[in-house]
Amino acid sequence: MAITSVHFLIFLCITFCVFYCCPVKYRWVALLVSSIYFYVMAGAVSFLPFIVLTSGVIWICARIIGRLYEEQDEKLKGSDLGRAEKKAIKEQYKKRAKRVLMLALVCCVGILCVTKFTRYAVRYLNLIAEAANGSAPFSAEWILVPLGISYYTFSTVGYILDVYWKRYTYEPEFLRFFLYAIYFPHIVQGPISRYNLLGQELKKELRFDSRRIVFGMELMLWGFFKKLVIADRLNIFVSAVYNGEEHAGSIYLVAMLFDAFQIYTDFSGYTDIVRGASQIFGVELEQNFNHPFFAKTVPEYWRRWHMTLGGWFKDYVYYPCTISHFMKRINKRTKKTLSERGGRFVTVVIPVFVTWVLTGLWHGTGKTYLAWGIYYSTLITISVAFQPEFEKVTKFLKIRTDTFSWQLFRMLRTFCCFMGGRLLTSPGGLRRTLMVIKNILLHLQAWCLTDGTLFTYGLDWPQLVLIAGSVLLLWGVSMLQERASVRELLEEQNIVFRWAVIFAAIFSILIFGIYGLGYDAAAFIYAQY
Repeated sequence: MAITSVHFLIFLCITFCVFYCCPVKYRWVALLVSSIYFYVMAGAVSFLPFIVLTSGVIWICARIIGRLYEEQDEKLKGSDLGRAEKKAIKEQYKKRAKRVLMLALVCCVGILCVTKFTRYAVRYLNLIAEAANGSAPFSAEWILVPLGISYYTFSTVGYILDVYWKRYTYEPEFLRFFLYAIYFPHIVQGPISRYNLLGQELKKELRFDSRRIVFGMELMLWGFFKKLVIADRLNIFVSAVYNGEEHAGSIYLVAMLFDAFQIYTDFSGYTDIVRGASQIFGVELEQNFNHPFFAKTVPEYWRRWHMTLGGWFKDYVYYPCTISHFMKRINKRTKKTLSERGGRFVTVVIPVFVTWVLTGLWHGTGKTYLAWGIYYSTLITISVAFQPEFEKVTKFLKIRTDTFSWQLFRMLRTFCCFMGGRLLTSPGGLRRTLMVIKNILLHLQAWCLTDGTLFTYGLDWPQLVLIAGSVLLLWGVSMLQERASVRELLEEQNIVFRWAVIFAAIFSILIFGIYGLGYDAAAFIYAQY
């Protein structure tokens, strides 16, 4: 059940009616039943045991950890205990809690790794076997990759880590926790929600609010516009260019530009749709995008793009790696052998490298995503570690950094860095990436943009004009959103104007959207992760 399908809209309408017909205290049950139904219809019944197992293991282990801490606190209440005895009790219970945590992580992260990486490993085992005896004896057809496994695994693992670190207490009711894990607006493609945010949202009294419902529907419309009018139209061109044949370098440059806007409008469009759908029920999902193309540096870009994933890796990988005993030892040794700054550089490089390699592997298996992770770890390390040198160069060149032209240059530079990262993964392999770069450098053939060749990749002149107009509209709305809420601004207008804008959006999607008979609807890009 794709969220851009008529089936999803019917499902949403039925869920809406059932939800608000239920008594307030049972509305979370309606969301749970609807979420289970959505998950089965969007994937398969065979996927359901995986999420039940992951949720069950995490919930049980977090409950055990929480009760261990409660037992520890009871023992520490004794007034006759000395400091050494209290320390020994804390260490004892910490070790027991850590063993339970490791059991949960091995089980749940192990399921994620087996389902995501076995096919890749089997492919290489077969290559070795073919080289040795000419046959490929291994098969991974039996491996299922459950729908949304990366998203619900990260959400639940973050929950148990927070319980282990005593950031908040455990959830005593399994069905409440299971709703958090399988909640239908975020299960397929995120956002990667935190339990202290989404879990508490789902515990609120979810009452009818017409203003919130209208706001949610407006956000959904904007998401549908991004996906159906812009992203799926750009997908026609990008897929045709990266179809395996060689093309002129100028065509690849256009495809790189289109690809960058496609993935942004595809993913942010999905996020707008599900956040809007969730708002209809009174549940706020975390913001996942904050206009990343306005970013002026690569680190800032990744603070604006897929924000919940970046926040997850920052809190559960980067920070723990930075303050680990291993890094502290490395810091001391490098400061002695190198210098104060050299020591800081090493302690920045290692956590950044680990974080971004894991981020790359989260996005996909193979050399392309490993190279993608190394690419961004290198850019971010250079950006952070050599910031003083960059400032000296700008002062030496007497560049006025407070001007619009300089800020525009920085945004374009960051956007080009993003296109470079996409070039590592979009063509379908590093060899094809090298071929694209070679054609751009040696076979640009700029006349292909004016001799009609550009129109042979599925989009004619009116379609390209429509894309240009839609991107300009996207840019204008994004500029407004940087300053205020567009939905609140629209709410302040006369009702005739407001509904004229809403109906214009609806008819734009119906008239210019890519869907219908004969069209193979493009799946959301991030759903594969």
